Amino acid sequence: MSDYASQIETIDHDLKDLESSDSRFAVWRMVFFVGLVLGIGFSLATQHVIWICVAAGSLIAFLVTVVRNETVRERMQLLRNHSRTLHRLQARLQRDWKSLARDSVGIRSAEIQLTPEQQALAGDLDLVGDASLFQLTSMAATTPGVRTLANWLCSPVDPPLAKDRHASVKHLADQPENRLRFYVLARDIGGSTGDPESFVQWSKEPNWLPPHRWLIPWGNFTAVVAILLVLGMIIGSITGQEDSGRMAMYGLIGIAVLNLAIGSFLLGPVAAIFQIAMASRRSVNDYAELFDAASWLPESPADPAGPTAHIRRTLLGDDEGSQSASTGMRELAQVARMGGLKQTASTFLLYLPLQAFWLWDVRVLRRLEGWKSRYSSQIPEWFDALGELEALMSIAALQHDSPEWSSPEWLESESTITFKGLGHPLLKDDARVTNDVTIGPTGTLLLVTGSNMSGKSTMLRSAGLNVALAMAGGPVCCRHMSLPPVEMGTSIRVSDDLSQGVSYYMAELNRLSAVVTHARQLAEQRAAGSTNRIQFFLLDEILQGTNSRERQIAVARVLRFLVDAGAIGAITTHDLELADDPELMKLAHTVHFRETITPDASGDERMTFDYKMRDGVSPTTNALRLLEIVGLGEK
Repeated sequence: MSDYASQIETIDHDLKDLESSDSRFAVWRMVFFVGLVLGIGFSLATQHVIWICVAAGSLIAFLVTVVRNETVRERMQLLRNHSRTLHRLQARLQRDWKSLARDSVGIRSAEIQLTPEQQALAGDLDLVGDASLFQLTSMAATTPGVRTLANWLCSPVDPPLAKDRHASVKHLADQPENRLRFYVLARDIGGSTGDPESFVQWSKEPNWLPPHRWLIPWGNFTAVVAILLVLGMIIGSITGQEDSGRMAMYGLIGIAVLNLAIGSFLLGPVAAIFQIAMASRRSVNDYAELFDAASWLPESPADPAGPTAHIRRTLLGDDEGSQSASTGMRELAQVARMGGLKQTASTFLLYLPLQAFWLWDVRVLRRLEGWKSRYSSQIPEWFDALGELEALMSIAALQHDSPEWSSPEWLESESTITFKGLGHPLLKDDARVTNDVTIGPTGTLLLVTGSNMSGKSTMLRSAGLNVALAMAGGPVCCRHMSLPPVEMGTSIRVSDDLSQGVSYYMAELNRLSAVVTHARQLAEQRAAGSTNRIQFFLLDEILQGTNSRERQIAVARVLRFLVDAGAIGAITTHDLELADDPELMKLAHTVHFRETITPDASGDERMTFDYKMRDGVSPTTNALRLLEIVGLGEK
């Protein structure tokens, strides 16, 4: 049994105990509520002190039961989030893509925002979407975390940034209990109305209260009048002036009805603001604890101006006394305690008269908007930093759960990518076949030949996925990997577009043109000294939509353009004539994958693949045999 499975079993046992307690509390709540109703009814009817005591005792017992029951239910909610988090971690290990997609964290992938170039790269390499690198990596439950992680997986970076991220990832990977607490709290916030994206949007909106400032003196006025009316009722009761007491009571009822009507019809937007800014006292405290998690990052990062140091400064403050996100959220927690009176049954009886006679929500909003005025300029930066921290936490889980994977080595003065034991990170460990692959240096390319289904495309994606992991700051699915600063360009999954009148062949040409243009732009930038990145291209069976001879000429021309621009990369083909093209032979180191045909017990041919890469051009083809296997051979 894995560690995650044993933790899930323990939590499920605790949940059953809490559910039993919740059921018992529900029964006692009903009993005490019935006692309260009976006590009030009989005390009004008989004026007997015993029934008054029954009503008072039932009320106290009911409130105590409600408070204890709410504590149990909060604990149940946290344990459920804890269990869901562990189930997701376990599903990642098992590559259970259906479970990952159904999980609430997996569903949030719909919020990813990518540029068209990033979308093309992501589609080619399975960086986002179902059964993708994002789905494998992500433990992000908030919108900033989801978008930051997806952007990291689809964007090139320079080695210092990748190294800084990786150092933080390794540091966090060694803190599994802290990370698990972070994931649970983030999931709790991500499922609430106070999601960071809504919070940031609210911080940029104008305050609601200034155009309605008259509500503050009105609330003060009604509060003073209510106090005077209560005094009038007391005096009337003492002096026996029942009419005066009755009039005072009617006045109180009128004020309460009027203020509650104002609360219902005019303060609707205020309730929406409360749902965003302080969905609950717990959610605000969760934010503060998530911001405090920046203290788990390395205290002395290698680059004092790097992203790790920036996250720590933003969320924790610095020695110069600047206001930190954590401090700001704890101030908001004080406001949330005021606003939380109506959120629980135990304090609602206190909230009701405060709202009815003093417009309590307006008081809370005044403090809330005062807080926003102090911190609004910093709030977007807080949540950007939280998104980066959540992305690091996600990658740290992959680092922790993949101890056999290695750390990438960045070689800024080289132009060769070397993989020792390259594996596909999305495959299960027992299904993964590894190969040693070298791509580069500049002036060369890797030509991968082989039959259908032999593993050519899988090898391309394995290389691209591991480069994406390295740039995001993660571990790589290799025994060893070294690479220079690169930007990827791919043409692997291309489709026609009927809505734009673009054929498959034209769509491929457009994609290849973008790859070549990108390589040339990088070459110009290197010449100008503004970058040292080179393009790393991955091309899979390109230009299949034309005849063989023209295809050979076109492919050789595209590859010559890329090599002349200083790009390195790999291209696959099962066209053996293409592999013999003289132009390509000058540029390419040729390797191949192959199949093996063996008879089974009944004498029928059986095709198997070992997915191992070998030097040279593929000596076999299998298209006609595959036709026979699927029943389309000659009769």
